[in-house]
Amino acid sequence: MSDRDTRRELLDLAETLVRTRGYNGFSYRDLAEQIGIKTASIHYHFPTKGDLGEALIENEREVFAKNLAQLDAAEKDPRRRLERFIQLFQASTIGCDNRMCLGAMLAAEQETLPDAMGQAVRRLFAANEAWLAKLLEAGRNQRQFRFNGSADLAARSLFSALEGALLTARAFHDIGRFEATSRWILETLIA
Repeated sequence: MSDRDTRRELLDLAETLVRTRGYNGFSYRDLAEQIGIKTASIHYHFPTKGDLGEALIENEREVFAKNLAQLDAAEKDPRRRLERFIQLFQASTIGCDNRMCLGAMLAAEQETLPDAMGQAVRRLFAANEAWLAKLLEAGRNQRQFRFNGSADLAARSLFSALEGALLTARAFHDIGRFEATSRWILETLIA
């Protein structure tokens, strides 16, 4: 197996474990056993678990940025873009084997993460909120959305509501909770 394949396999497995167990819920030994390599091989690719965590967050940021750029290119209507964002969020989390948002799982463990990882999680959330703020402001300017206050605050509230809906849906093993919250968000915002 090439270095690049091993690195990718490690990232994929670690992402699954973080999304289902949390960052503190697995070790390099777990990765080594499941992939069938020595832990020293993992240290070659990621000298520390913090390095692995930062790579996971960067990968997530890149994937989501690509998805948002494709969404922006494919859909100009702000209301439809918001609907598609929520669908994308659902499909990549609870709609995918009841997984949690990578950022949310890491944020829950914030106090035990290396500082660089905590900063990377905040940047990931901030990027999502910034995209949503632009979208919400565009929708308000086109009289498609209605909300009081700044678009930044509305975006933060919307993103927080989606993350919270994801947590409760997972706790109850009920994707309908997430879907109901999504509908409520859309019905509340749409003018």
